[in-house]
Amino acid sequence: MLRSVLLGLTTFFFIFGWKACPLADLILLVSLGLIVASLIKGQLFADPVIIRVITWLGLLSIYATAVVLLNGLLDTQIAMRSLRALINFLGSLALVNLYQHHAGKEFSSRLLRDIYLALVGHAALMIAMFKNETLRKTIYQLTDANAYVNLGTSFLDGYRITGLTYGLSQTSVLQMLGLLLLPAVMRNTPRTIGRLLLLAGAPLLIISILISGRSGLLMGLIMVPICLFTLLWPDDKPLRPSMVLVTSLKLLLAIVLIAALTLCITFKLPERFYAYSLSQAGEITEGATLQGPTVDVMADMYFLPTRNWELLFGSSNLGRGSLENIPSDVGWVKTIFAIGLTGTLLMLAPYLIAIRVALQTRHHDFYLAAAATMVFCSAIALNTKELALLTRNQWSVHSLLLVTLCLMQQRKGATTGHA
Repeated sequence: MLRSVLLGLTTFFFIFGWKACPLADLILLVSLGLIVASLIKGQLFADPVIIRVITWLGLLSIYATAVVLLNGLLDTQIAMRSLRALINFLGSLALVNLYQHHAGKEFSSRLLRDIYLALVGHAALMIAMFKNETLRKTIYQLTDANAYVNLGTSFLDGYRITGLTYGLSQTSVLQMLGLLLLPAVMRNTPRTIGRLLLLAGAPLLIISILISGRSGLLMGLIMVPICLFTLLWPDDKPLRPSMVLVTSLKLLLAIVLIAALTLCITFKLPERFYAYSLSQAGEITEGATLQGPTVDVMADMYFLPTRNWELLFGSSNLGRGSLENIPSDVGWVKTIFAIGLTGTLLMLAPYLIAIRVALQTRHHDFYLAAAATMVFCSAIALNTKELALLTRNQWSVHSLLLVTLCLMQQRKGATTGHA
């Protein structure tokens, strides 16, 4: 019991660890601790796909560091991000191995449950911060959020909440991942009371999305129905109308319960939730139809470097150092300026590998394959709005999920081969 609790807490801080100093955060420190502990115990095992991801991240780190060195160390952020992502991924490998050592064949369901509970726990904290100004200021002082978050009025006045993270739209997408994972987690929970308790976390996730940003809501409205639709096709069983009907009724009941619980919780929230959060949520139709002022502003943020060498190889400028300002928030634009098309492809490679692994999972877990694919695609999609690839909190979830899928397939292949 104690070991399970410790693993759950480690997973929470692996995802939501805040900055301990300008150069390091708790995610990095936890990752380093996990790597060292696993090496000492001899538990750091990887399959060929994981080694391939490590290789791509290593190449990206070397390439980004070389670009920074050649351009005078004026903006080191892209090199630091790449190296941190590599260490974080190695940490995820160590953590998943710990789960495998502790839970055996049940390691994947335990880990997915703990990821979901971490997201729900963070959602509860965000809602408490939304309601209580003293708690909000205490958390922001603990994480030194004012030094890293864009200090807009909505953040300063408590209309939008970052929790233990340093993002708004980023955080909304991160919280949305919990909704994608929920059906897989519930399916692996045998007792009805346990499933109901897990289901009760969904309203918290929905509200945490609404009080952080619209990107998570927009993606959720697209991705969650896609994933739920796959539940109508049971694994390794012929499709029967009666099964489709039963599954549809269960989904409808779950959606009604979630909606009712969400509505009940919103009655306890301050008036600004209705005046601001719901009003902002209503504007997602503009983004979905590519209309409105936000879309117009974003359209002006798409441009490329004019110098060919910078387009191909980058100049290390991520817009955060001493180099010239880049008037764009778009992730693709920023990485092309920083490490060129070459480096951007290196950065994209782990996600393409992850999507391929997720799709391969469909042969033995159709829903998890769909959910994992949407999880990885969410970062690629958000990168069209802001820098979202290899981002601290999301990359922690992506890494854990990717390593879990790889080791699940490795176990499945070993079982099939043995049979």
